[in-house]
Amino acid sequence: MSTTIRVTDEAHRRLAAIAERDDRAMTSIVDEAIDALERRRFFDRFNERYTALAESDDEWTHILDERRHESGALGDAS
Repeated sequence: MSTTIRVTDEAHRRLAAIAERDDRAMTSIVDEAIDALERRRFFDRFNERYTALAESDDEWTHILDERRHESGALGDAS
């Protein structure tokens, strides 16, 4: 299934150029761009939260304690 979306003339020109260069359908380029945007936003949020954890002494200490506790389990994977 497909539908029509509005894009600027510039976006269409760039999309068409990428599709022609890569010999792919514009829809597959759009799908790939959406996937890349979702991944980038996921990891941006992940990094923001990780930074917040690292800046909190109590929470970071808890993370380090968990890592020490779990590090013994690494040798169990045989």
